[in-house]
Amino acid sequence: MKYVKSFLVIFSLFILTAYAQEETKEKFPKAGYVKSDKATVKAGDNANFEDLCILSKSDAVKVIERRYSWFKILLPRKAPLYINKDYVILTSDEKGVGIINANNVNLRAGAGTRYSIIGQVSKPEKISILSEEAGWYKIEAPYGTAGWILSSQIALAEEKEPDNTKQKSATKETKVAPTVPVAAQKKETANSSTVRLGANYPPAKGNLSITTSTKNNR
Repeated sequence: MKYVKSFLVIFSLFILTAYAQEETKEKFPKAGYVKSDKATVKAGDNANFEDLCILSKSDAVKVIERRYSWFKILLPRKAPLYINKDYVILTSDEKGVGIINANNVNLRAGAGTRYSIIGQVSKPEKISILSEEAGWYKIEAPYGTAGWILSSQIALAEEKEPDNTKQKSATKETKVAPTVPVAAQKKETANSSTVRLGANYPPAKGNLSITTSTKNNR
């Protein structure tokens, strides 16, 4: 019986190692789409973490990492996060906008220190405030913050690469190809289905650092 248990332990370690090696071969980021409605984004790569938001079928996501059966994705703006109001200065010229007044201020999954840390912001980053709850501001997720979703709920979309074979064969042709009208060229470009990573995301701004989800610290 002892030998059987030892064999099972070694076999399990072998499987986990092989799986981890496969993960390292993947290149990120990748574009993806939600397969079904009510796909839950979590604060960490475990079902026990807090829910951050619910995605709908066909919602586009940007996958930046895989960890076993979970994908790490950039959070959409509809995923609210929370920050202690003591570290935010309200602006008088922009309604609903606050400025961070300290460094490495935690962004959490809920209004309290018992909730998971999703990331950190530092002065003078600006944030969009949605509401106030018991000494905490509920804010829009800043660009760069991330959550986790089961990989089975995401369909990855591969980026298209140019077909070099066709290009090489075209150069060998002696006949001159007919001129394509400019209007037709514009129409073809508009209907292109090439996936561009980050097409729906604004550029990063301010001082934002992302940390592994945890329930420690202030």
